[in-house]
Amino acid sequence: METITRFTFFLGLLHALSGHAAVSGVNVVDGSRIRIEESGEVPTVYVFLSARCPCSKAHEGILRDLSREFSGQGVRFVGIHSNQNETPEETQKHFQASGLPFPVIEDENARIADEFRALKTPHVFVRKGSISLFEGGVDDTSSGVAAKRHYLRDALREISSGKNVTQARARVLGCAIARSKS
Repeated sequence: METITRFTFFLGLLHALSGHAAVSGVNVVDGSRIRIEESGEVPTVYVFLSARCPCSKAHEGILRDLSREFSGQGVRFVGIHSNQNETPEETQKHFQASGLPFPVIEDENARIADEFRALKTPHVFVRKGSISLFEGGVDDTSSGVAAKRHYLRDALREISSGKNVTQARARVLGCAIARSKS
């Protein structure tokens, strides 16, 4: 048993050191299979979203705008829906209507949320391969409207300019990710 544990740890370490990771699942909007390969060359914004959470919904317009602004600069956006207490029907209906210009992956059993250690919606992770560039909230409000600090926008501007992110971690405001169906 100890040999298997050491081998599994070694494989995980090799995977992390390789700078290559992948996130895959079903797009909640159209049912297509999606696999996001991370090579370490393209920054990817992973944002955990909810069909019910008012905080998540309030930030969809900001995320839509940021995706459009930065996709031309090589930044890729991916939504992840991990809430196990939201039905597939309500999730699909919500995200079809949201008009987000990026896919939203259904996170079966919240395994992606567990891997990222995502706690709330919207919780954002910006990575290049296995390198974390930013983790936190979109901004300093739960509504997005009266924000004084625009954490994600600032981080993406710095990344796009080839700079290090000044604030690589920021407080996450929002609704807890429901990891059970109740």
